[in-house]
Amino acid sequence: MLCRKIPNTRGISLLEVLISMLILAFGILGLAPMIVLSVESNGISRDFTVAAQLAKDKLEAYADVASIPSAPYEESESDVQEGYDRLTYITDCSTDSLIPDDTYKVNVIVSWTDASGMLRSSQLATLVGKD
Repeated sequence: MLCRKIPNTRGISLLEVLISMLILAFGILGLAPMIVLSVESNGISRDFTVAAQLAKDKLEAYADVASIPSAPYEESESDVQEGYDRLTYITDCSTDSLIPDDTYKVNVIVSWTDASGMLRSSQLATLVGKD
């Protein structure tokens, strides 16, 4: 019978475990700025979505109304839905020659200050037929 020698196998040393943990920690720390940027971007996206919805709501309100105020018209609303300001302009062909004679142009600008203190705004516009 052949006698085989079993190699002397030793476990992982404490030094190897420590080095592996350091490499893993540096890898995870590299991901931290991405997580912070992702959270900030989600907040900005939420703000733009709310602003677009506020502008769309105002445009739809003017599309459904029987009579629109005479142009030029300006309406300003403050602190709409917790910190958003909404400014509405209505113009017609008397103030803008690019607007057809039988329509009004309704512009809605929604502005707010984001979490970092930067002033932001979003604008939507549509044409509404005169009755």
